[in-house]
Amino acid sequence: MFKNRMTFSLSAVAAMVPILFYMYSYRQMPDFVPVHYDGAVADRFALKGSYEVILISLLGWLGFGIIRLLQLLLRRLFLHSYVENLAVVHRVWNAATLLVTAGFSVLAIYALLAMV
Repeated sequence: MFKNRMTFSLSAVAAMVPILFYMYSYRQMPDFVPVHYDGAVADRFALKGSYEVILISLLGWLGFGIIRLLQLLLRRLFLHSYVENLAVVHRVWNAATLLVTAGFSVLAIYALLAMV
């Protein structure tokens, strides 16, 4: 799975950042926060503790889960070539996991910043 524990640790930290940011900024958020925009105008609001806002803070973990499921699926489909190129495949998937997790986390933080 994860040949490099450092990459796994960095991915886990990147996935936790939006959750920690949500917990930190919870007090500063208004009771109702915008969750959908039509252009530059907010057209739907939710309570700051609603499941929609919590799901936004979990986007980093969603990205981590998606890339891990994709890795599992592709490994099963291409087992022969996976085994032949094991070292390269591990490096590529570790980098992809970190990049996708960080990307989803950045999206979550951007969305949470719009709510504060």
